[in-house]
Amino acid sequence: MRDDGDNSNYNSMQMTISRRVVSDLSLTGNYTWSRALDTSSGGPQDSYNARADYGLSSVHRAHLLNVNYIYELPFFRHGANAALRNALGGWELAGVTTYQSGAPSSIVVSSDVARIGASSSRATLIANPNLSAGDRTLTRWFNTEAALPPERMTQGVFGTGGRNVLIGPGFNQWDLSAIKNVDIHEHTRLQFRAESFNVVNHPSFTGIDTTARFDAAGKPTGTYGAVTGAGPARVLEFGLKLIY
Repeated sequence: MRDDGDNSNYNSMQMTISRRVVSDLSLTGNYTWSRALDTSSGGPQDSYNARADYGLSSVHRAHLLNVNYIYELPFFRHGANAALRNALGGWELAGVTTYQSGAPSSIVVSSDVARIGASSSRATLIANPNLSAGDRTLTRWFNTEAALPPERMTQGVFGTGGRNVLIGPGFNQWDLSAIKNVDIHEHTRLQFRAESFNVVNHPSFTGIDTTARFDAAGKPTGTYGAVTGAGPARVLEFGLKLIY
């Protein structure tokens, strides 16, 4: 019999703040500090010992901060000059800023070390693979020498490395929109929207190569240990809407 059940728990501290700073500017922010644990996030390495896989869940993100803001620009909104009012007044800025911790991952080898018919296995670790923030680089995000080459691992036995012991790069993004409303009639207005996702064009890296690979001299090879992915660059969108 195969049982797809799981054991998980989630604990968090959640904070929310909402404030209208001035009559035309409002801010809302929420912050979550959490820890999510489970036994597999999909399937245990050893189906006879699921408890050995108890660790950080794949959906775990320790810190998550969202701030959104709306600012109705007061300039020229009520000006006496209709041309200036329609051209320069009625603008609104809105945005969302997101910061979150990186995703957890495991160090693996592309070899069936445990001899169970699988294509890969978790590596055996001989040291702490995590580096301090000041020692991390895009080409060496974690201590690659902490894992043994697959040929030095004990055959027929699962690797000793824990599940999801590494934390990948964090993510942050600023989305901003500028909205211009032009009153045409009492119940009709024209709305122009200029929107930018990742407005500062900041790279947010999304993954690391955690498949242990070594050359004959025992040195890491390829992209093992390096950051391998990034989120989308700046995206611009423009729209025109008639509201009636």
